[in-house]
Amino acid sequence: MAIRGEPKAHQLYLLRHADAEGDLYGLGDASRGLSRNGRAQAREMAELLHRTRIELVLCSTATRAKETTALLGLSAPVRHLPRLYNASSRQVLAELAAVDDSVHSVLVVGHAPGLPSLAYSLATPDSDTAALALVRPVFPPATLVAMEFFGGWSNLSQARVFTALLTQSSPGNLH
Repeated sequence: MAIRGEPKAHQLYLLRHADAEGDLYGLGDASRGLSRNGRAQAREMAELLHRTRIELVLCSTATRAKETTALLGLSAPVRHLPRLYNASSRQVLAELAAVDDSVHSVLVVGHAPGLPSLAYSLATPDSDTAALALVRPVFPPATLVAMEFFGGWSNLSQARVFTALLTQSSPGNLH
């Protein structure tokens, strides 16, 4: 908790969408919805996120990301951004730079390899090593990394990873 006069840390949550179905109908990658397991993962992640105070959600326009976001049931406003679909870490960072600094907690729902790459590149030396080990080298669907940093969104270049979560139904879960 910030002491009066001290700046408040911003919190960034990076969530890879939950498990998706294959391209069953030939509609293309962006149209793939969540699998049954993916829906269960998203509901489980909703339970894990219920204590957070997410103020804004930035979401890829891919169907699987939108379905994941909907199943989280967050009360925060959601911005569906086409540029987050299969975005690189640099593109995700560019989208975050547009967030107003009065917003202190943002959840990004997107894709690999952009989100894992961003998490690894922003992680400071004082990040929780157990949290990083949980998601390195694998960052399966429905993986959440939580980070905090001081300064504005447009200046984000480093952040301390303070937790990483995998749902119980995520492949590679170490719980």
